[in-house]
Amino acid sequence: MPKVNGKKVFEAAKEHNFILAACNFRHPNGMEGVARAAKELEAPYIIELARSEFGYCGFSVQSYHDTAVEVNDRVGNPHPFAIHGDHITVKSTETEEVEAARKLIADEIANGWTSMAVDASHNENEDNLRLTRELARPIVDAGLGLEVEIGEIGGAGGFSTPEEGGWFIRELVEAGIHPDLLAINNGSIHGNYGPGSHEGIQLDLTRRIAEAVKPWNVAIAQHGITGTSLDKIGRFRDYGIVKGNIATLFQNLNYGIKMDDNGNAAFDENGHFIKLPDEGISMELWREMMKHSDENGIGRGSGDVKKLNKPFHQQMLDETQANKDRINRRTYEWAAAIFKAIGAAGAAGHVKV
Repeated sequence: MPKVNGKKVFEAAKEHNFILAACNFRHPNGMEGVARAAKELEAPYIIELARSEFGYCGFSVQSYHDTAVEVNDRVGNPHPFAIHGDHITVKSTETEEVEAARKLIADEIANGWTSMAVDASHNENEDNLRLTRELARPIVDAGLGLEVEIGEIGGAGGFSTPEEGGWFIRELVEAGIHPDLLAINNGSIHGNYGPGSHEGIQLDLTRRIAEAVKPWNVAIAQHGITGTSLDKIGRFRDYGIVKGNIATLFQNLNYGIKMDDNGNAAFDENGHFIKLPDEGISMELWREMMKHSDENGIGRGSGDVKKLNKPFHQQMLDETQANKDRINRRTYEWAAAIFKAIGAAGAAGHVKV
């Protein structure tokens, strides 16, 4: 303790009916706030990063792991957390694509990550099954936590179905691959909800899929929580969800973007993000980032602002301590509210290692 096998935190959440907040940090700013909330509320949680995020963040596989461990050590968090390789995505059956995913899995295992999500959901279901069976084998052999996915999150293929979920898990288990979690397309999206759009997670559908995979002791991983009310998040555990992914919210807090009560970005009349002068990074750095955005065709209200994490990684690290303190303070407040809503507060003792 505190870093533990992801399988152990998944087992605890399923047995004791709480949800694990899976926190994607695209930059180190704010990590301390979540670790402090976990420490004070005795909440187990997950720190994670997706394959795609390595492309636009200033982290390596090793540095992400080491930063997560260092932050929790520095704040003295004695409670369990897992480090999860989210969305190890395989977007096609091309050899180069598959081998890149295989290498990332091997690197994460070698560098101490404790669970992984194999995501071949961009492919036809039969190819998804074949690729997941193949790529998940080293994860299973290492005894680590495993998440799989049926139905691309926010994809054009439509919502996942109970029939697909049951078929997918049954076939994997029969092949010796026993996942802990199943990610599904149930109406969520990755990122902020833009002007004119709204949160649409289908909980009744989620429950039907959860029931379909429950015979194999598999539960649901909910992706795309940013912009969802705490009240609704708090009800997730009644629908078979034990892991909830939160990424863009923490980016909003680091940048200091104005948000509504659900953590979704607010937009001005031009559809641009509204930067708050007394939150997040400095206004001077934000203006520099927006200048870079304009020069590189990144919309000031688009999801592509995530691509600013890499070129400005060091400059955000070099922000004044006062600015980093306010980022951690606001992140702590959000994390504490989420831990309480999802029943994770006080749940650390349920994790058995």
